[in-house]
This record gives sequence, C-alpha cells and structure tokens, in this order.
Amino acid sequence: MSRPALHRIALGLALTTLAACTTVGPDYAVPAGSAFQRPEANAAFIDTGNPQVAAGAALPARWWELYQDDTLNRLVQQALRDNVELKVADANLRRAAAVYEQALDAGGFEYEAEAGVSRAQLSAESFLLEHELPPINLADGKFAISYQFDLFGKLKRASEAAHADEQSVAAALDLARVSLVAQVAGSYVEICHANHELHVAEHSLQLQQRSREVTQRLISAGRGTPPELARANAQVAMLQAALPPLHAHRQAAEYQLAALLGRTPGQLPDGVADCSQA
Repeated sequence: MSRPALHRIALGLALTTLAACTTVGPDYAVPAGSAFQRPEANAAFIDTGNPQVAAGAALPARWWELYQDDTLNRLVQQALRDNVELKVADANLRRAAAVYEQALDAGGFEYEAEAGVSRAQLSAESFLLEHELPPINLADGKFAISYQFDLFGKLKRASEAAHADEQSVAAALDLARVSLVAQVAGSYVEICHANHELHVAEHSLQLQQRSREVTQRLISAGRGTPPELARANAQVAMLQAALPPLHAHRQAAEYQLAALLGRTPGQLPDGVADCSQA
C-alpha cells in the first residue's frame, strides 16, 4: 500500500474518532424574545405586608392541615392513596423513568457470549474405516464485544429528550397531586357550606311558618287582614323553594368528592355528609 493511501486512512480514523465526541446541533437555549425572558414575567408580586402572602413565602408541605380539620386530613390521605388519575400519573412517571434509563444504556459496550456442548458419533465410512468410531463430545463457544459510536449525537439527544420527558411527567404528577388535594378540600368545604346554608334556610322556614300561624290566629280573632296572610304565605313559599337548590348543590359536591376518593357517592366516610363547618 502506498504512503498517500496510509495517510488518507489515518486521517479518516482521526476524523471518525473526533466525530464520536461531538453532537450535531446546538444545545437548547431559551429564545431571547420569549415571554419567559421579559422583565414583567420575572418581577416580584405586589407585597401586601402580610407575611403569609408575601412573595417568596414557602407553602407548607401539608397545607390542608391549616384548616385544623381531622376529617379533611383523612380525606386527603385517602385521595392521595386511592385516586385513579393519580395512579395513572404515577405509572406514567415510572414509564418515563424506564425510557430514560433505556436511553442511557443505548450507547457503550455490548457483550455477547454463547456456548454449547453436543455429543455426536461420526461415520466410520467417511474415514474409510471398517470398525465403528466411539461417540465424542463437541464444544462450541463464541464471545463478541461491540461498541456503538454516537457519531451524530443521536444517542445523546435521545437521552436528553427522555430526561426532559421524565422531568415533565414528574412535574405533571406534582401538579396532579396539588390539584387533587385542592379539589378534595374544595368539595369538602362546599358540602359543609351547603349544610350550613340548609340549616339556616330550614330554621328561617320554621320561623316563617310560626309567623304565618300567628297571622292566621290574628285573622281568626278579627285583628289581622288577608293581605298579611298572603304575604306570610308568599314568604313561606319562597323559603321552601330555596331548599331544593341547596340540596342539589350539596349532592353535587358529594358526588365530586366521592369520585376524587375513588368511591361511589354512598361510600363517603362518616361525618362528611353531616359536616356543617370547615
């Protein structure tokens, strides 16, 4: 082989080695004109002077315990354990982590080993022999090593994409947890608020019914007038009409809470449907 040909081969090997250490395409960077880079997007919130709502104030990890309600605490724990959507988000995170690990293992050395043993008896006629040959043991083995060069950065970009996907799925899981706890707390508060409004409306209805009875007695005694009785009947009817929407509102909140807990509406824990304050 001529000397120029050897030089060309050496140059080709050197370029191949250098290419294995490079990655095609620039590293990702946030565009300079994006909304995230604007000053108003990174400005601090207006400080109200209240340390509980001041900018940068850390939210407690178990913020729902600020309500100091044992029933709510049990509901949140049950939802975090049994909610179907949260289980799906957790499964997606495990899948993304597995894909990332697979992407990391795509490059590097790969080993392959293979071995086998067999017993055979060769034909004596093939060796021009008259007597029978004894059985023999045949062994076969193979060992191979391969390495995949990342010449164009395909493996590196794939691992970066898998890592970014894992991070996005983890953020989605955190968001699902926060949203779940917020919805559980909101549904529970709505049930308690609806019960409180029902108690007030029913008590007001009882008082108005007593007032109507008094008006009827006054009319019977000759001291009342029919317009006063008509007004009392209208007020009673108005209060009675306010009860069904309150019952429907409470029932809707119970259905929502049951779905968040992974249960049917009739399987809510004791004390939830009867709560009146939270």
